[in-house]
Amino acid sequence: MCCYLEDKEQAEDTAKIVEDKTSAQALTSIIILTYNKLDYNKLCIESIRKYTEPDSYELIVVDNNSNDGTTEWLQSQQDIHVIANTENVGFPAGCNQGIRLAKGDSILLLNNDTVVTTRWLVNLRKALFSANDIGATGAVTNSCSNFQSIFCEYASLDEMIRFASHVNRHNPERWENRTRLVGYCLLIKTEVVNKIGLLEEIFSPGNYEDDDYCLRIRNAGYRLLLCRDVFIHHFGSISFGEQAAHFNNLLEVNRQRFTDKWGMNPHLAAPYELTQDAEVAKWIAYQHEFGFCRQFMETMGWKFSLLMDQAEFALLSGDLEKAALLIKQAADSAHHSHPGFFCSSRLEQILRKIAEKIDGRVIVPQIAVPPQNAEKRNVLHVISQGYHSGGHTRLVERWIAMDTASAHSVIITLNSSTNPPWLREAAIQSGGWYNTLDTMSLSLCQRAKVLRDAAAAWADVVVLHIHPHDPVAPLAFGVAGASPVIFLNHADHAFTIGMSAADLIADLREAGQKLGRERRNVTQSCLLPIPLNLPPELQDKKLAKQALGIPEEAIVILSIASPYKLAPCGEYNFHNLLQEIAGRFDNVEIIVVGPADAGEWSQLKSASNGRIKAVGLQYDLRAFHSAADIGLVSLPMGSMTAALEAGVAGIPVIGVKVNIETLGADVAPGAVESIFATKEEFFTMLDRLVKDDAFRSRQGSELKAAIRHNHCLGWPEHLQALYSQLPDKHHPAEIAEAGEKEATGRDTCWFYFQHRSGLSYSSFG
Repeated sequence: MCCYLEDKEQAEDTAKIVEDKTSAQALTSIIILTYNKLDYNKLCIESIRKYTEPDSYELIVVDNNSNDGTTEWLQSQQDIHVIANTENVGFPAGCNQGIRLAKGDSILLLNNDTVVTTRWLVNLRKALFSANDIGATGAVTNSCSNFQSIFCEYASLDEMIRFASHVNRHNPERWENRTRLVGYCLLIKTEVVNKIGLLEEIFSPGNYEDDDYCLRIRNAGYRLLLCRDVFIHHFGSISFGEQAAHFNNLLEVNRQRFTDKWGMNPHLAAPYELTQDAEVAKWIAYQHEFGFCRQFMETMGWKFSLLMDQAEFALLSGDLEKAALLIKQAADSAHHSHPGFFCSSRLEQILRKIAEKIDGRVIVPQIAVPPQNAEKRNVLHVISQGYHSGGHTRLVERWIAMDTASAHSVIITLNSSTNPPWLREAAIQSGGWYNTLDTMSLSLCQRAKVLRDAAAAWADVVVLHIHPHDPVAPLAFGVAGASPVIFLNHADHAFTIGMSAADLIADLREAGQKLGRERRNVTQSCLLPIPLNLPPELQDKKLAKQALGIPEEAIVILSIASPYKLAPCGEYNFHNLLQEIAGRFDNVEIIVVGPADAGEWSQLKSASNGRIKAVGLQYDLRAFHSAADIGLVSLPMGSMTAALEAGVAGIPVIGVKVNIETLGADVAPGAVESIFATKEEFFTMLDRLVKDDAFRSRQGSELKAAIRHNHCLGWPEHLQALYSQLPDKHHPAEIAEAGEKEATGRDTCWFYFQHRSGLSYSSFG
């Protein structure tokens, strides 16, 4: 231990003092300021000792006249250079005291309320010395301004260290150019300090000295890097946190000092960098947002792998039910918060191993299964949970109604409480039956065994309409056996489990089929359009508009979507699009079914003088279809079923293309052009649809004919083609050993949309 009492004369020739101290190579001078908070000081310093190579650093601690034993403890340590002040000189002046003693080729300013982690300094140094024009580097953390915090979940230091070990893997692709770095952990080349001088002490006791210093570094021709491959824990504002009023006042005072010095406020002095990738920029405007979301997504992938570790251990321990529950939990999270991949070979392998053990390990009650219908094909539809409003539940009902050559039964695996009565009625009327496994007090593995036995006893074909997190059907059909299995890919845009248990994947659109082949290792797939009923006869358009309070001469544009699908993301901003439409066409009235007339939608209505109206959730759409002249596809996420139902009613549909194909809704690709790559093309078509009645009618008629052919009258032919591709007996697909495909920028955009729309914070009921 070396102890110094700071002499004012030492500060007179800063540049010379620093220059004389920089001869050593590969040594980092770590400078920490302390003022009381002994427990935090010990924790910080002990973490440095534990996670930093012993000969790679020197530790300089400047104590600002602590009175809780901190000074005495510091002076008792043999590996610390201590400067013991007799008064609190503040952060900038204290750091300068430490800098004058520094001997390393780099100087690290570190808050005393931090805990450093494995490989932290190695990775910071690699970035700092990777190029001559890099002047300083900083780390990410759990609590920090300037978008330097990342998503993390841990409840102890041990969990934090484990998380940091995942993050702190050297990766230059995770270095991010910044115009400003927060000084809680700031590594600076000594040559930069020599060139630009010490911290500006007018900002004492603290705040905005790091903004000032970063601007001076940039003005000297150096770059700043945020290292997203370095995570340390930051408790946050330990020194100032207990004096919030004083802290906030200090912020205002020093913000003004910065502005007086530089002639601009700090935010103008450090503008955020725009996203570099042109395709990503359509979703995410700024590079720091992209970096945050990409790291968040990678963390979700890491959390997924931890759950897979637990599931594998449960399987090895013989606890099949716990393994299945962990898989369900992991898949639920992965579906709502994209982990960077759309399926998991590892997860499917665990499911397969559980499936192989069920017959010998799981005891279940017998359920009464009616005899097969000898005159028809017997199709068993497996559903996780049904809903009253649209979606995949209506698809099942229409399948049953349109496949008159088959008897159809429905079995519910997870939650039957939300099922509409018409689903049961459809099955019974077709000659089949309806059963619910969730009402029988069975475990997941027991439900899988019951489902397996029921299918073997009754079904000629099994169709899985399951939720992306439901392990029951994959467990039931994860072994070779009786009837062939179809997996209906109704959630093709996000992570899904269970496809490996099927003989054939039924994709509802080409975009989903393409994603399955490229990212899900799917080899056996067939396109099956969404089945639609022929629409009811529409009301008189004049009367329909009158009933909705719309002038007869107005052109009505109708859009239907769940509110989450309309979350604005970069260029894909539905609110802005509606405002632009209303601004261009005085005779247009816009109705949006789905979101309620509240908040931003109420404001939009007021700003448009009532010409843009949100009318909430509507179960009967006949009145709206009757009044509509044009259908508008929602943005950023299209509603395929809503667009098809508008088109089959003879309403021309139009939309703006998004660059994630599975989020779009191209209703009649190759037949009628409805979705346009640019807004300019979109508005050219919309202008013609609004102004040319004959063209609008012709477009609607052509779209109606195309949809009727594929989705209504011609749908049974598509279904028969699907049935014809099935094998005689079920044999689940081989599970590819290859790991998940590397995530792309569009994966991050999909995650960003989930984050913006609130999907990331939801789960299946």
